[in-house]
This record gives sequence, C-alpha cells and structure tokens, in this order.
Amino acid sequence: MSESRFRYLEIGRRVRRPTVAPKAGTAEPVARELFRLVETIGSHGSELGEFSNPGGIATDADSNLYVADCGNERIQKITPEGEVYGLGGGGLFVCPRGVTVDHTRFIYVVEQGANRLQKFGQRGQYVFGIGGPDAAQPRFARPTAICLDNYHQVYVADTDNDRVTCYTATGRWQIDFHGPTSALALRRPQGVAVDALGRLYVSDTLHHRILRLTPEGRLDRVIGRAGPQLGELAEPRGLAIDLDGGLWVADAGNDRVQKFGPEGEAVCHFPESPMLKADLSSPSAVAVDRHGNVYVSDSLNHRILRLEPVGERR
Repeated sequence: MSESRFRYLEIGRRVRRPTVAPKAGTAEPVARELFRLVETIGSHGSELGEFSNPGGIATDADSNLYVADCGNERIQKITPEGEVYGLGGGGLFVCPRGVTVDHTRFIYVVEQGANRLQKFGQRGQYVFGIGGPDAAQPRFARPTAICLDNYHQVYVADTDNDRVTCYTATGRWQIDFHGPTSALALRRPQGVAVDALGRLYVSDTLHHRILRLTPEGRLDRVIGRAGPQLGELAEPRGLAIDLDGGLWVADAGNDRVQKFGPEGEAVCHFPESPMLKADLSSPSAVAVDRHGNVYVSDSLNHRILRLEPVGERR
C-alpha cells in the first residue's frame, strides 16, 4: 500500500455551533420557498475548524462536510458530530479551490495555484494527478470548481481556459466544452454541476448566467441574466443540484445564493432580506446533503453556513 500523503488530524473540540435563527424582518416576501440559517461553521484563522477564504464544498453519503480551505492550503473534513480532520500539509496543495467526493469517498481536488487535479483514496492515499507545475504539458489554467456525474466522470471548470473539461475516474481525458456555439462561448466559468439526467450546468461567470447543456453538449437552457433581482445573477460561481432537481447558485456578485427550479424558474434567494442579519460576502460554493441541508461557502466571511428548508410562503 502506498504511503498516505494526507494527514487526518482529529482534534477534541467541535466546531459546529447551533446558530439562533434570526428573526424575520417585515419585508414583503419575494420568494415561494423559505430557508433559514441554522448553523455557522468555523471562523477566520489557521487552526483546524477555522478557514481562510474557503472555496469549494462537498458532502458525502454520511453527511461529512469537505471544505477547500484555500488560504490555508488544505482540505478540511467535518463530521456531523463536529469532529474536524485536516487533509494536506507538506506543500501537497497550492490554493485548492474545488473538492468533490464519490460514493466510495475517493476525494478529488482542483488547485488554482498549481493548475492541477489530484485524486486520493478515502484514507488519503495518492491515486493520480493531472497537470501541475511538473507536468510536461499544461492542462489547466486557474481551475475553480469540480463535480462528478453518476458514472464518476470528472468535470472541471477550467476558468482561465474558458472551458469545462471532462475526465474519466481513472484520469483519461474525455472532452472539452467551450460553449454550445460561438455566440454562447464561456467566459471564465467558475461553477459546474451535473443532474440526474446527465445534463451539465456551467456558471458562465462573466456573462452572468448559467448554461444547461445536454449530455451531448447541446444548449438546453439559459438560466438567469445580469442584474440584482430574483432570477438575475452577478458573477455566479459554485453550483449544486438538490434533492428536488433544483439548481442552487452561489450568486457571488449579489452576495447571496439563489435556487432555480428544474425548468429554470427562480424559486428563492438567501438571505431574503438584509434585516435577517445573515449577510454573505462573495459566496463561492454551494452543496446539498442527503437530508436537504444547504451549505454555503461564505468566502470573505471565512465561514460555512448551513441552511434548512422551513416550507413555503402562503
């Protein structure tokens, strides 16, 4: 067995602290679904359980949370009980921005600082790497986000190459997506997700929209347009598909997250009102666990928020 290149460092304290739900303001409802803040995870710092400019986030089948702790150049794993493990050290990562986990807990990480994709086993054993400073040929340019489909194909938002690139679970290149047409070419994509039907969602970040593509790469739908209103976007980043097939978007330029329905209709946003005292600052990623909890990487506030649904407005 190869020597582990990760170190899982458990500490005694727990970082999850229930957050008192903020009181709703008097603003008129602007959305059908409602979510409330139930937990704030972490704070600014370099100790385990603290974050510096967190990026991508992911959950596994047991609701463990994985965070690409970019500023601290590591991945952190937090269990539902709040136990914290540090993954990395020794120069293993250079600004990791994206992380995802498959059903057997293989971990995939993209590093913006090293222009590299790495795969590790559940105990941290190195499996393979693609790109990086020692590669004979550059493969990525400041990659930002990563996801898997049901066949464990790996999709990477290769931001400065204005594309999404796809690899098999064994690291073999499959295809590049630059956009369905020249008129719909991607510009600095920073989010990627695949739904149960195999449709690919891409944050076309500097065009302030989401493109949904068929498995064959044809345009299926354009979601959103530039602006601050419900259903509009400003520099969208990380994406996630929830249990209902809804699309969650880290609407970074508007300092919020939004949910769109399966047909691209705007459903809700969080925070719903500035009176909720749950201000986000440049959120970069979203993840949804098997219980329907929504996690938000609140990057410039150096923390992760957990939201839960509380029903619909009548």
